Amino acid sequence: MIPYIILVLVIILVIVIYTFRDITEIFNSILIKIHDGENFIDELLNRKGTLLEEVCESINEINDKKVFPSIKKIMDKSIDSLKLERSLADVYSELQEYLLVNKSFIPETELKKKIDELAEIELDLEATKMFYNANSDIFNDLIEKFPSRIIARKKGYDFKFLYTFEKEEFFEILKKDKKEKKEA
Repeated sequence: MIPYIILVLVIILVIVIYTFRDITEIFNSILIKIHDGENFIDELLNRKGTLLEEVCESINEINDKKVFPSIKKIMDKSIDSLKLERSLADVYSELQEYLLVNKSFIPETELKKKIDELAEIELDLEATKMFYNANSDIFNDLIEKFPSRIIARKKGYDFKFLYTFEKEEFFEILKKDKKEKKEA
């Protein structure tokens, strides 16, 4: 009877060890993907900031008055990627609005190329944020669930913040406004 109990305990111990090893491997692979996403987002944000700075300076030089603020102030600050992304997105929105309102403004070839490259970077940034968010969601779910929660606590893992998308924020604001109008 005792050898069977010992055998069962050994089997349970082996299963637990393999389960924790598998969970650790899952955490490691997800963290690699998250770090790759973060690095690519940082690279894209730096390229976006540099291009935005060049485009905005060019447009400011063409106009009599300064239309866009200096991007250097944004880029020089030591802020995290989430805040930098938000700040650059605001300036990019202002640029798009300027180009939409001033349809008669026809940029020279070099400036047009930079504006087109900004649009490509924006698409790449959206795709990379989706990749990062998807992996962060998996990571955050792992932190919440048993038995991976044990490993997360032991290794000091903390929840990953997600990037938001302007469209989602805009629709949430519209929903909130519509709800408030119904209640009033």
